[in-house]
Amino acid sequence: MELEVQLHFEDVCKEIMMLNSQIRFVKIINTNGRVITSAIKNDIEFFVNGQDEEMLYMEVALRKKMLEDFDPFLGPMNFSVYNRKKVVIMEFPIENATVYVSSEKDIDLNNVPYQILAVLRKENNLV
Repeated sequence: MELEVQLHFEDVCKEIMMLNSQIRFVKIINTNGRVITSAIKNDIEFFVNGQDEEMLYMEVALRKKMLEDFDPFLGPMNFSVYNRKKVVIMEFPIENATVYVSSEKDIDLNNVPYQILAVLRKENNLV
């Protein structure tokens, strides 16, 4: 990956983190399920680590690819939200990656996903 693109993605992660104090971390996952870059809040507990974390991000990449099969019928995916017992996960497909956001349970789901979309659209039309 080009350094310029890497630095741009780092800025995107930081900007998303600043949107809401309930955001735990932001990671950009490439099409192979690898973390390109991330921004992480200090002192958070990680619930998935090591090989399980690698498998999780490979699943994120696969899910993005599978959902694209329905784009001709339903239009492109804007974002997905997964309300888990311990966290809320938001996934935003962008051109060759997925923006993966982990937040606390009490995040405002009526506004924050749309604020993230606005950041991604502003940053060179990533969505």
